[in-house]
Amino acid sequence: MVMALAAQINSVLKQQPIAARAALLFGGALVPLIFAPFNVWPLALALPVLFWWLTADQAPRRAFWHGWWFGAGFFGTGISWVYFSMRTVETPVWISLVLTVSFCLAMAFLFALQAGLPALLRRWLRVHWLLYPVLWLAFEGLRSTLFTGMPWLLWGTIGTDTVLRGWLPVGGVFLLGFLLLTCAAALWQWRPSVRMSAITPVLLLLLTWGGGAALLDRDYTESARETPLMVAAMQGNVDQSIKWQQRQIVPNLRLYQRLNSQHPEAELLVWPETAITAFPEDIPNHLHDLDTELRANGKGLIAGLPLWGEGSDYYNAMRGFGAARGDYAKQNLVPFGEYLPLQGLLQGLIAFFDLPMSGFSPGPAGQSPLQLELGEDSWQIGALICYEAAYPGLSRQQAADSHLLVVISNDAWFGRSLAPAQHLQITRARAIENQRDMVRATQNGISALINHHGQLLVRTPQFEVATVSGQLFLRTGQTPYQRWGNSLVWLLAMLTVLVALARGYWSK
Repeated sequence: MVMALAAQINSVLKQQPIAARAALLFGGALVPLIFAPFNVWPLALALPVLFWWLTADQAPRRAFWHGWWFGAGFFGTGISWVYFSMRTVETPVWISLVLTVSFCLAMAFLFALQAGLPALLRRWLRVHWLLYPVLWLAFEGLRSTLFTGMPWLLWGTIGTDTVLRGWLPVGGVFLLGFLLLTCAAALWQWRPSVRMSAITPVLLLLLTWGGGAALLDRDYTESARETPLMVAAMQGNVDQSIKWQQRQIVPNLRLYQRLNSQHPEAELLVWPETAITAFPEDIPNHLHDLDTELRANGKGLIAGLPLWGEGSDYYNAMRGFGAARGDYAKQNLVPFGEYLPLQGLLQGLIAFFDLPMSGFSPGPAGQSPLQLELGEDSWQIGALICYEAAYPGLSRQQAADSHLLVVISNDAWFGRSLAPAQHLQITRARAIENQRDMVRATQNGISALINHHGQLLVRTPQFEVATVSGQLFLRTGQTPYQRWGNSLVWLLAMLTVLVALARGYWSK
């Protein structure tokens, strides 16, 4: 009876493209429910099934546009926070809306291509169902790199709060995402009357969940220091509308110094992204006094601030004070807040409408870790600023030679959207992949201390002045993901393609 009902629904949707596209738009819009703060993980299996079910056997043109409607829903709800990014830098409402909608609809063409490509390939070969999760993986990789990348809501990120997180130190979010998508594809092809079709989803689900459980909380790294590190992160919750005003520079500093004083036990203090709203050259005496006080007390501070680069370039950066030394300049900027995608093509639009972009330049690649000097020991600190935590590859580089990860952020970019909760989940995935303890300090929440298994030790509420403090461990060693990166998942994907091509050939 269930199969008959499904067949009837399928027939209606195939004959009514408008109904199919409405279903795909709605399904794409549900994607954020998979991730924090909702964590409805079964949708990670159900929504790809819906996508393939309604696109896979269509003519190329219809499959293309069906896929586009799913993408419009996906990005329309999943990355609509770019609107808040533009409003944060006082872009007019109507321009923010036009650019946000245009960006989301343009990104939707990635799903259009993903749906249209196999329909086109069917003209020359039999497209086996195993190719579909490989294509989804490939387009996630493309999305993560195209025009500096939009690696938001990668499928494998859902593993942070399930036994599936056991896979993350092995192959990262791309490996876990590929396993989930392969399970979904097997469910899509489930036929109870065909023996292999009936048991394949069961076997893949057992492998994915059982493997995750077997690998769960396995330690690939170890503590590099006998005693834990006492850390504290500050959340100033300074109103974004006044934060950058000239008269606010000193009050901002005093606020964070006052928060510092609440944690005399801390060896490392962390202030959020652009907590200091002036270039060091403009407030040398204040920063000298701050550095001197920290050195006298044997404490390190890592704080976000702007730094001058070469020529007229300036960076969104962090700097170490006291026992912490070194600088780091943000390499991946927030789209529509810190840079405009396709800025070269849209330069005239920026000038015509006088769009208030921040003007930050991306920092250079290959920057050294910050240093934390405690007694006779020197420890390396891997640095990430805000949106950079969404990039698994960059996080892997920053963690490779480091004992601790420090993430500073200004999630005011995201307003009261779902993005702050999603951002925290993404950040936790980076801690798990690299098995490094992590300090996360944000301007307005969510600040947190995270252990090397991605567990939240303590966190702040949003939109309040708050601090978090506790013990973290400096760690050494490499996870399989740190050692091999995405090599394992791409090898598995290539083997899957070979199997799919062979099965497609022999079943002609």
